[in-house]
Amino acid sequence: MINNNYILKPSIATHLKAQLLWVFVICCLSVSSLVAQNTPVTVSTTTARRGTFVSTKEYTGHLQPNAEVKIFANVSGKIVSFDAKVGQSVAKDAVLAQSNPREAALAVIRAESALSSAQSQLTTTEASAQARVESQLANAQETLMAAQAKLVETKSLAEMRIRNQLTQAETTYQAAIASIERSKTNAQQSLERAKTELDKNKLDYERTKSLHEKQHVSDSNLETAERSFKVSQTRYQEAVVTAEQFKEGATHPSVEKAKAELAVAQKIVESRGWEREIASAESDVNQAQANLHTAQKLVEAKSWEREIEIAKAAVKQATEQLKLAQEQLDDATIKSPIDGVIATQHLNVGDYAQLVSIPSAKPVFTVVAVDVLKAEWNIPAGDASRINNGDLVLISANSGIRNIVGTVSFISPTVNRDNNTVLVRATVPNSQNSLKPGTAITVSIKTGERKNVQLLPLRSVLNIQNGSGTIFVVEGNVARTKRVNVGGVHSGEIEVTSQLARGTSVIVADQHRLQDGTPVSIVRD
Repeated sequence: MINNNYILKPSIATHLKAQLLWVFVICCLSVSSLVAQNTPVTVSTTTARRGTFVSTKEYTGHLQPNAEVKIFANVSGKIVSFDAKVGQSVAKDAVLAQSNPREAALAVIRAESALSSAQSQLTTTEASAQARVESQLANAQETLMAAQAKLVETKSLAEMRIRNQLTQAETTYQAAIASIERSKTNAQQSLERAKTELDKNKLDYERTKSLHEKQHVSDSNLETAERSFKVSQTRYQEAVVTAEQFKEGATHPSVEKAKAELAVAQKIVESRGWEREIASAESDVNQAQANLHTAQKLVEAKSWEREIEIAKAAVKQATEQLKLAQEQLDDATIKSPIDGVIATQHLNVGDYAQLVSIPSAKPVFTVVAVDVLKAEWNIPAGDASRINNGDLVLISANSGIRNIVGTVSFISPTVNRDNNTVLVRATVPNSQNSLKPGTAITVSIKTGERKNVQLLPLRSVLNIQNGSGTIFVVEGNVARTKRVNVGGVHSGEIEVTSQLARGTSVIVADQHRLQDGTPVSIVRD
């Protein structure tokens, strides 16, 4: 006999199963959330180091040329041409301008040569222009046929070739990885052998040294043992350097290059690069058809007749140029007396150049020597004792060129009463002519240094304000915030004036992921 009190109806059983399933899902989600909250954040840490803090002081100034020469004409005469222009670099004895009858005579010869060339070109054009235009038509026909053949070939082979390139890139990438692994193994083995040899030679050296002190071995034996020990030290250091190249996380150019080439090949396949090649080949066919159409039009229009008219016009123009050259009677060859750059052009074509002995004479050019420049700036009189002739200074130009080393060459012995400053000059190398006279500069001078100060990477200190900032330190397995007092900043480091316990682990990156009490795991920076 069946007891109906213990039999659930189908609808009630289904509803109960659904409720149990929801309870199970909610429990799973709660457990997953709890696990996620307790997952440690991987962080990089460092410890404060003791070092020297260099302090500097900056001044503003400008650059001046090292030499400046005003160039006058050698003989009085009208300027007829220029062979250089403002901003151009010129060598010593380079020709800058012509204001001399001899140059006019040379100009006549050149004009006669140009006329002869134009007449020869006219004769050639009259004889061959038609044949050349018709040849262009034949070439256009051949180009179209070649483009059409290439299109057929591209449609047939482009996809296969690109996929083969991907396969080859994958093989090259795997081979590069394997090669690095072999090199890593060899480097580790070499390091172990070098360590064994170092330990052995060190022991031999110490034993020989002890015997030598007791006069049981000769000086030469001690020297031999010492030399072997030093050689093994060098080999071990070289092996350490080599092994360091293959430490975890190191990148290797051959692998990175192969990886990049593989990525490019994958992108080309993913983007169906052969379709672009086919489209390019189709474009070439269209261009070749357009060129053929143009060539056909030129033949139909007898375009060689237009070329002959242009050649006749060139002869006419050359004739006029010869007539003009014959009218130019003054000449002069004006040269640069130094290597430098043309700063100013004082006269123009047609101006009358005069000798420097004439009171009203104007120079033709001003040339400045810029391979070495002079930096000039003023410093407060109280700072003058901090700098001496021969001191090195760092100079940065407002144009963006940074940290040029200059040498102090002049410190004015007098003080400017208007502003209580002293003029200072420094020589600045400028072999590439990247610096320009007149450029505004900033000069940085070392003013002192503090030794054995506590330094942290600048990026490890957050929210710096009013001489203090926040750092994250690791206590146990969690991150803790800590307020510290800070000083100056130099070369990416910041001085921490609050005393940190020795060995305190300071987090240097990804602080945005942290809160006070966040669990962390450490990867040393």
